Amino acid sequence: MSKTITVWGSPGSGKSMFCCILAKALTGSQKKAVIISAEPGTPMLPIWLPEQSTGPEVSVGQVLSSLEIDTSLAASHVTVLKNYPFIGLMGYCAGETPLSYPDPDYQMALQLISVTKSLVDYLILDCGPSMTNVFTPASIESGDLVVRILTPDLKGINYLKAHQPLLTDKRFHYDAHMTFAGMARPFHAFDEMGYIIGGFDGLLPYGKEMERCATEGGMFHAARYCNTKYTASLNKVLDALMQMEQYKEGIDEQ
Repeated sequence: MSKTITVWGSPGSGKSMFCCILAKALTGSQKKAVIISAEPGTPMLPIWLPEQSTGPEVSVGQVLSSLEIDTSLAASHVTVLKNYPFIGLMGYCAGETPLSYPDPDYQMALQLISVTKSLVDYLILDCGPSMTNVFTPASIESGDLVVRILTPDLKGINYLKAHQPLLTDKRFHYDAHMTFAGMARPFHAFDEMGYIIGGFDGLLPYGKEMERCATEGGMFHAARYCNTKYTASLNKVLDALMQMEQYKEGIDEQ
């Protein structure tokens, strides 16, 4: 049974990088994954795929502005990575702006997630930081596993404080989210910041090589530069997904 992993959190915390690294880890056994980014303010396809030409005909904006979303429509708007054929991407294209399409509807965002999930083993939702973009709360509601990534500083902590009141409804299962300190550097006060929010489940440390991959358009190459702390946090997510699958198998056998 396919799983949806939602990644959300504060700006600049390394969410998109984590999504790429997670996708590579999940598809190592030739399982299929799709990453969706529906943040029109930062079109991700030209960032993920600087060497692959993509036009507006594959934009996720076309899907979200459709009258109905079915598997055929969703599949036709997935761009497969040439070097990683088990990873597909959905996002906005170069040249598109927040005004290129009508504001998406919350139910259409839920429909996009549900339909695309049916196509793959893993659906990874790369959320923008704003809850006013309906894709973000819809993704949090839809996630089988929700990962919250915050910069371990006052900006990250106050981002969380500002958005926590918007996620009190039980459908967002806020207390079940895993929380990681993203772009963590040695000078950050992890213990103090963690105490304020109830603790971090792990660190996703900053690395020069990983930053170079991001700035040079090689986000999917960054996995080779993860240090032990980053890998340990990634493994916590993988272990949580494995436990979900084992639990489901146990129920099916009963």
